[in-house]
Amino acid sequence: MFKLLIIDLKKLIYYRTFWVLVILYSLLVVSIPISVMEFLKWLKMKGADFDGFDPLKIPVLYFPDIWQNITYVYTFLKIFLAIVVIISVSNEFVYKTIRQNVIDGMSRLDFVKSKLMTITLLAIGSTLLVFLTGLVTGLIYTPNLRSEYIFSEIEFVLAYFLDLFAYLILAFLLTLWIKRSGLAIALMVLLVPIEYTIAALLPDSLEFIGEYLPFHAMNDLISVPFPKYIFMEIKDWVGLEAVVLVFVYVALFVYLIRTKLKTTDL
Repeated sequence: MFKLLIIDLKKLIYYRTFWVLVILYSLLVVSIPISVMEFLKWLKMKGADFDGFDPLKIPVLYFPDIWQNITYVYTFLKIFLAIVVIISVSNEFVYKTIRQNVIDGMSRLDFVKSKLMTITLLAIGSTLLVFLTGLVTGLIYTPNLRSEYIFSEIEFVLAYFLDLFAYLILAFLLTLWIKRSGLAIALMVLLVPIEYTIAALLPDSLEFIGEYLPFHAMNDLISVPFPKYIFMEIKDWVGLEAVVLVFVYVALFVYLIRTKLKTTDL
């Protein structure tokens, strides 16, 4: 099993674009909390206040708020890793490496397994980076640190993994159908507004269907956290229904990938 992963990784590690995207993604993950704190410091320096409230005391980067805050923001960065997956899959067809692998004895199912393992590795690596960034940031900025707060709401990190994993598998599926990286990237970007437009156009009697569409399900894992700082009610938990629905979509995407690959021309 690990042999398949190694074969697939060898195709990526010598590809410059892979390193550019991964490094850029990692830098953004690490720099965003720093940028937020520097922005709050700048606001204070300029004399900004919120009815006399010190902007540095807004608990954006405090435990336990930090887990939902950063994972929500980082979901907007997952397109970088999706591009890695898209390029990885499309290159298999452009350079005919998948055909050569099959000639050399790799089955089509083995190809699917190798890509899924690479996707899993990307998702785990990203989740670990998010976790470590949140942990270090929270330890630095949280005043009156209490141990029970550190891992409270850590479920948002797991929700981030599931959201990213499902998104990358969808990128795999779309690229398998389209086989062209540019078009697949454009479609991944456009799918979200397309889906939300479709949901908005549904008649009132069918409005509930929108909640079960793929991106609605993924986005429901981690809700927008920031309105709570202006005393608005938010969903500050990971819903079991959203988790189950995303797992269903993951299973569906994998099934469609296997079905498509059985009949596709290599």
